[in-house]
Amino acid sequence: MKTDELLLAELAKEASKIIKKLRRKEVNMLAPKNQQLIKFEGISLDYSRQLLEQKILISLTKLNQIKNFKKKIINLFLGKEMALHTVFRQGEVSFIDENAATWKQIAKQFLIVQELCEKLEKGEKTGWKNDRFKNVIFLGLGGSMIPQKFAHKALKDRYQTSRLKFGFFSNPDGLDLCEHLMSCNARTTFFVVQSKSLKTPELLFLFDYARKWLLDNGCDNKFVSSHFLVVTSNPKSAEAKGFISDHIFEIPEKLGGRFSIWSAMGFSLALMAGKENFDSFRIGAKNMDQHFYKATVLKNLPIIMALISIWNRTFLNFPTQLVVSYSSALDNLVPYLQQLEMESLGKSINKEGVKVSYPTSGIIWGGSGFDAQHAYFQLLHQGTDIVPTTFVEVRIDEPEATNQPFSLYVKENIRAQADALAMGSPLNGFDGNRPSSIISIDGISPYNLGTFMALMEHKVYVQSVFWNLNCFDQPGVELGKQLLLSKTSNVNEEI
Repeated sequence: MKTDELLLAELAKEASKIIKKLRRKEVNMLAPKNQQLIKFEGISLDYSRQLLEQKILISLTKLNQIKNFKKKIINLFLGKEMALHTVFRQGEVSFIDENAATWKQIAKQFLIVQELCEKLEKGEKTGWKNDRFKNVIFLGLGGSMIPQKFAHKALKDRYQTSRLKFGFFSNPDGLDLCEHLMSCNARTTFFVVQSKSLKTPELLFLFDYARKWLLDNGCDNKFVSSHFLVVTSNPKSAEAKGFISDHIFEIPEKLGGRFSIWSAMGFSLALMAGKENFDSFRIGAKNMDQHFYKATVLKNLPIIMALISIWNRTFLNFPTQLVVSYSSALDNLVPYLQQLEMESLGKSINKEGVKVSYPTSGIIWGGSGFDAQHAYFQLLHQGTDIVPTTFVEVRIDEPEATNQPFSLYVKENIRAQADALAMGSPLNGFDGNRPSSIISIDGISPYNLGTFMALMEHKVYVQSVFWNLNCFDQPGVELGKQLLLSKTSNVNEEI
């Protein structure tokens, strides 16, 4: 049996061969071949246009970090890593029974969340003049906001059941929030403050602005707190800031912010889409967990996607990854993936505190596919750098005839772009051999969205294990906070 050292040496040799061929501009490395397709329920991955032969993929799976991965998955699901997100979506009947006690606490909180959602929707929860709330404004940054905005945007057009109007704000310059509040009535506006630490200066400025706005518009100081809810792992700080005790939703400290949408931090989704859709969202994630746990390595969607990224970044040394989506529902996909991957994996120090000697997270960028094609796809096809690309398509499953031509056009367009990147046109200076994958989603639904988000979380976790990184902390982000607070020591006193 080959050791990891031998396998890594062989993989490095194969990577070197590919790089040399690319430099010599040898064509047809990505010539049409049998489709490499892997699928789980409503999500499929076509990676036949990657610079990754099956023998290389098999060698990657034989490395100890991947070969012995099931134990890592079990530890993750037991909450033994610095994370609890999988526990929040396992449900009362879990394939890992050790989480039963934790789940009872989680289930109790979900009941409280649902009760508040129903009271806000029915007008039983009111402001200082007993008016029904009409606007709900979410204040937060980073993991306390980005996944929520992504999910909300993805589902609101087809799955919003709430009569309420929603707004999401992160920028402390005040202008965006100020303009939004000009169209709101203070008597009918409810604020949700989302912050794991409740110490982020930018968030505190937004909270302070909202509180002053209520006071300036006639709200008596003793009733201001009735217009606020906070989701945090720091309930003591919330109480000190005047939040009502039953308006404080506590999440565990071990639940990472960018993995927290499955908890009360997903309040925006539960309120907007209703209990049934929120439950479906979490069930989709749970079923992806099951797939991650049970599927063999070569049929395991998160593992294969992670190995493709590892191959492109660590072995072929491509520094960036482009993500383009062809659905307006996924307009916030790139910011979501940027935070999930780059904050989790953008590290040069491993778990033992030793500086790594290999590339880790690449730079993720991108946006809307059709806009991209008429902006930076020129660089993809003919530029001097190779940029691995992920195309994301949403298959329209509605029977209306008007949708069919558009759906077919999008499908064929994506594959034409992928084939052009792969095959090029040497006579016209297009080298080809530019790798890409196609992720297909069978319609945007709460279930499929939950499945997809859990897939991306697990992909990141696999990469972190391979690179021996802690994907659940963000010391660089915390350093910035510390430096800001050291320069503005009066922040907490003012807020």
